[in-house]
Amino acid sequence: MSKFDQIIGYETIKNELMQICDMLHNKEIYSNLGAKLPNGVLLHGDPGLGKTLMARCFIEECNMETFTIRKNKSEDFVGFITETFKKAKEKSPAVIFLDDMDKFANEDNNHRDAEEYVAVQAGIDDVKDCGVFVLATANDIRKLPWSLTRAGRFDRNIEVCCPSNEDCVKIINHYLRNKKVSDDINVEDIAKMISYSSCAELETILNEAAIAAGYKRKDCIEMSDLVNAVLRMEYNSPDDFTRVPAAELKKIAFHEAGHLVMSDILLPGSVGLASLRTRGRNSVGGFVRRCKNLPSTACKVLVALGGKAAVELNYGVCADGCEKDIDNALDCIRKAISENGTMGFGMVDVANHRFPETSESMNARNEAVVQAELERYMYKAKEIIIMNKEYLNKIVNALVEKETLVASDIKRIRDESKIIYPEVL
Repeated sequence: MSKFDQIIGYETIKNELMQICDMLHNKEIYSNLGAKLPNGVLLHGDPGLGKTLMARCFIEECNMETFTIRKNKSEDFVGFITETFKKAKEKSPAVIFLDDMDKFANEDNNHRDAEEYVAVQAGIDDVKDCGVFVLATANDIRKLPWSLTRAGRFDRNIEVCCPSNEDCVKIINHYLRNKKVSDDINVEDIAKMISYSSCAELETILNEAAIAAGYKRKDCIEMSDLVNAVLRMEYNSPDDFTRVPAAELKKIAFHEAGHLVMSDILLPGSVGLASLRTRGRNSVGGFVRRCKNLPSTACKVLVALGGKAAVELNYGVCADGCEKDIDNALDCIRKAISENGTMGFGMVDVANHRFPETSESMNARNEAVVQAELERYMYKAKEIIIMNKEYLNKIVNALVEKETLVASDIKRIRDESKIIYPEVL
């Protein structure tokens, strides 16, 4: 059994690390082919993604004497770095583990010129080709000097990202394996609600669901416990959220349903969660969480306007509270015009395109085009909503009844509705 089996998912990264371990254990096989062991590996990415676990598995799999350098309160940390590299060289073959290397320098110093990093660079150069392998982790690689992270010192810079949807499912199943769960648990739904969360956040959310179930004296964790935990931990949506009158709640439902339906029609399966719960204790209004990226600017603009379109079509009045949606739509349109020339290069100030400022006349001309585009997209959004009014109404009713819809709820309603897909814009 490989030590890397402790890591759930991240198959590509595990394969890279296992390859290096194999080189450390079977040097002759690789040297006969002219292959040289990479000069160090740097694992970097946001906190909580499992970088330290990956490093520990690497160290255990290598089964070599290991020297760890971690920032401490010692007044002579630079001397400690230098001495550790010296000891590792004497004990070769060995591994040096630089844990959270971006924290080696003091916050009040210029990180890139810090003497701690100068000491690390000198140490790496000193042990090169001496049977000492250097492994490091960092949260923010931008704090490290390029001279340290470049090839020759760290030949492999491996970015550890948030788990993919597939990995998220594996991780959730792993964390649930020792918990009592009901038959209504849908791991795919959970993954689509939180697929971009770190491993640590996933574990915390699942533990919060278990705590909630225990407080209610349940025999097992139910799907409702998990949904509530996600809403509370991921979206700051407390159980005692702000309540509104039924008429106002239905209007909010139409707004969120407009966003949901538009997104799901333009990219089926793109919505992982929709709720009438508030984000924060004192706010009003629901939210929609997409689990897939929209494929084009046109789709982004239409989804942004979907809520306003649905409310206006149902109530026959200008929808209020849509400032952020309109701003998002305008930003997308302006970016497409100014950066990509989507309305032709006549709308781009060619002479000044590389500069942040443009002439007053050019700004006025561009804004006129932006306004026309916004009106065109709004017309198209209403057209799509009208074509799929059955789907919209079913989503509204489900939201009012259940308060929160997950991916499987949305798919079931979509499958029961007649969907009319729009022509390509």
